[in-house]
Amino acid sequence: MDANTKRSFEILGLREDAPVEDAHRAYRRLLAEKTAWSDVKEINWAYECIKEYFSSQAVDAPSSLQDPSPPEESITSSLSQPEANSRRWVVVAVSSCIAVALGILVVLLVLKVIDPFHWRGSADLSAIIKTVKPSIVTVTTDGAARGSGFVVSNDGYIVTNAHVMREKTGKATFSDGSVVDVDLIIVDPERDFALLKARGARQYPWLRLGDSAACSEGDTVIAAGTPLSFETTFTQGIISSSRRSFPAYRASFIQTDAALSPGNSGGPLINLAGRVIGINSLKISGLSVEGMGFAVAINDVKHHISGKKQMNDADLSRELARIDEKVEEMNQWRDHSSAMEEKKVRDRVVEEQWERERRRRELADRFEEANRSLKEQKENEERRIREEGDRYRTQMREQMEAKRNALSQCLQAANYHYQSAWNDSCKSMDLSTHCKLPYSTAKALDQRLMQSRNECFRLYPQ
Repeated sequence: MDANTKRSFEILGLREDAPVEDAHRAYRRLLAEKTAWSDVKEINWAYECIKEYFSSQAVDAPSSLQDPSPPEESITSSLSQPEANSRRWVVVAVSSCIAVALGILVVLLVLKVIDPFHWRGSADLSAIIKTVKPSIVTVTTDGAARGSGFVVSNDGYIVTNAHVMREKTGKATFSDGSVVDVDLIIVDPERDFALLKARGARQYPWLRLGDSAACSEGDTVIAAGTPLSFETTFTQGIISSSRRSFPAYRASFIQTDAALSPGNSGGPLINLAGRVIGINSLKISGLSVEGMGFAVAINDVKHHISGKKQMNDADLSRELARIDEKVEEMNQWRDHSSAMEEKKVRDRVVEEQWERERRRRELADRFEEANRSLKEQKENEERRIREEGDRYRTQMREQMEAKRNALSQCLQAANYHYQSAWNDSCKSMDLSTHCKLPYSTAKALDQRLMQSRNECFRLYPQ
């Protein structure tokens, strides 16, 4: 069995000793489960390899591995000639219909009428990003990048926020580095919406619009834009709320925890079908605020996008002047909310400081009390040690004095006995006391004296 055959068994999820019937059942099951063309192509390849393997092993694989329905040749051979011809025409007609359907499908995919992400599944984020990236732009006015935008038609209509495009003309920079001049077509401060039109005539990559009313809490979304001048940045999050409102605007907002930063305004909020469901507009920040971004629901501005009605110069000037009012109104509301939140934070900080100070004082009191107790214990222990030392030294002095007295008495007694024995020896020789004894006698007495003295030092060591 070669490597391709082993790989084929692995693709169908079979052991290498599986019978042909298991191969057929696995093939039918996988075809029913898999929908991606790459998966189907791999399964067909593995199935053909296994068929060739069983054929080479002289097993009746072809008849066992074929589809349950008998092949067309066996059916037509068992029919009469007119019936066979009719059957062949039916097969030809069905094949033609399938070919036409596939052609139409390819055309619809090219024209972006059909959403390919529904087939590929909703977890291929890299494929979604690669598809939408060419349609994301950076909006520039007065030579400075103001925010983001995205193309919504192949003839160059671009959507962004009203607070991003505050001039009647500007520039749009694509991810490939190309730059086009844009004109302001529609501006709606009430919905923080602006529609631009690229001047250059060409086929632009564009994004399809989704249904913001169909999204719900927990759906995964992707936010795209140019935060802090980092072009075509993508962040992922979930929908925290599908419908929020602010007093400054008449549009509904989608709340998300996808990371939004200055410059993301005007960029698209995209679902896992690759469709735009919102326009990233604002975020709420504060000392204790995290992950609170908001996007204008795309359904609230679809009428502007589909209408593409050019506003006259006077209307544009009037609405552009109102943008600052809306931004200021929103900032006041946000500042008030932030101020209330910051006051709560400050109050909590003050309470925490008071609590820390109370605990610090309590710990300081405990520490001082412990120090006093340790100091008293130390003084008592030092006093006890001094007293015991004094007693020990006194006892040692008394013992040493007693030993010295005893040694002195012992040595005196040894000398007394020596003198007595010397005089007794003199008397036995009829000599006077303290006489001069013979050498041997004197030596014996001296040795006895030395032994007595040594015994004294042994009994009373100093």
